[in-house]
Amino acid sequence: MKYSNIIEMDIWSSFGCFTKPFSNTGGLLTYLIPPKTSIIGIIGAILGYEFNDFKQIDENNRKYKIEELYDIKIAIQPLFDLKTKRVTFNYGYGNEKGLKNIKQDVLIEPYYKLYLSFPDSLEDKETLFLERIKNKFSIYSLYMGRNEFLLNYKYLQSLPFSNHILNINNQKVFFKNKPRIYGSLNRKNVKKTKLSSEECLTSGEIYNHNRHQNIRNLKSFYEYIIKEFPIKRKNFTDFVYSDVSFYSIIENEDCFFSKIELKDDFDLELVKIGENKWISMI
Repeated sequence: MKYSNIIEMDIWSSFGCFTKPFSNTGGLLTYLIPPKTSIIGIIGAILGYEFNDFKQIDENNRKYKIEELYDIKIAIQPLFDLKTKRVTFNYGYGNEKGLKNIKQDVLIEPYYKLYLSFPDSLEDKETLFLERIKNKFSIYSLYMGRNEFLLNYKYLQSLPFSNHILNINNQKVFFKNKPRIYGSLNRKNVKKTKLSSEECLTSGEIYNHNRHQNIRNLKSFYEYIIKEFPIKRKNFTDFVYSDVSFYSIIENEDCFFSKIELKDDFDLELVKIGENKWISMI
């Protein structure tokens, strides 16, 4: 499948929640980053895909229209402190059962950078999507996981799609150039990683830093790994999962994967977003 462009945009909200499927009413847990299925849902809401638009394949199977968007590639970079808070919601179950309290972990001020790439087969959808996000227009309301948490978004830029297939034969040469790989990492075929960081100083801080030769410690960054990250939802109930890892940065910080060791006989697609800057899409 061919891809030609990358769309860079930011999404944010005051709160967010992406419930993990193995949670229960005693305490619903949230993913720290939106699953790909949620991002596809956001794209579908902007394009105007209806929730219940499907074709009945047979007695037990339906094909939902939104499934045609699952070939869109995505990458995610959290730009906040990954804070959560346990909140109690009241759910109504009718007069007979009354209200029930459900505890849920909620993200505090979630902010993400998204990279999206439509396959060329969806060129018309990509054109419409770009037109709408540039004009801040959406057919349906956008949420950060729950309809209480309205989602804001901002279009940043479009880039040409240029990829590199990393494998056991070329990885040594690739990493000699000290590449920076940003955001979420498709970890399915990855054995080990290395996170590196550089301190981002303001112009005044750079002057004082050079003048007084201060030694400043860099912040430690932590790699989070999700073993079952939802990437597709078929027949509305059956999920396809993959492995993803990520880290978080906030303003005036820089962090990136500087080294990746692949599993034997596997490869990894990296997509270029700047001079020696890359992302991993899924």
